[in-house]
Amino acid sequence: MVEPCGMQIRSSETRPITDDHPRTNSPREVMTMTKAKQITAWVESKPGELGSVAAALAKAKINISAVTCWSAGNENPIHLLVSNPAKARKVLQKLGVRVTEEEVLRVTLQDKPGVLGEVAVRLGAEKINIEYAYAAVTTGGKKADLILSVSDVMGASKALRK
Repeated sequence: MVEPCGMQIRSSETRPITDDHPRTNSPREVMTMTKAKQITAWVESKPGELGSVAAALAKAKINISAVTCWSAGNENPIHLLVSNPAKARKVLQKLGVRVTEEEVLRVTLQDKPGVLGEVAVRLGAEKINIEYAYAAVTTGGKKADLILSVSDVMGASKALRK
């Protein structure tokens, strides 16, 4: 099923994407895509910071469904997709952690060669920059969840629905 380009995706909606990209003649694939609110906890570069953040969220019964972090100097980002972003923000602020939010795309793809490349090519063709991405596949899994921070979330949604 292909949705008209003008439809908006709310964070709770999942839309199938038909993959008939003419430049690559890729096989017909079905992906699902949702907009998600990602929170970023900005922490000091020292041992135990990720543990403190994860433990505080667990104590508040907030599930983490995706995470990526890295060292970037004195203040390091921990990007999180969580079950309750508003509650997570409050919990982390009580710890004294600076928290920011952004809208990202969560795209579920088949786990096979070429699918990530197809997504990146389609976004590039529409002049949409991928600022960063992270993904994971369970061992033996058939699908991967790809989290994309892009320069234009709605434009990316449209590009991937074409």
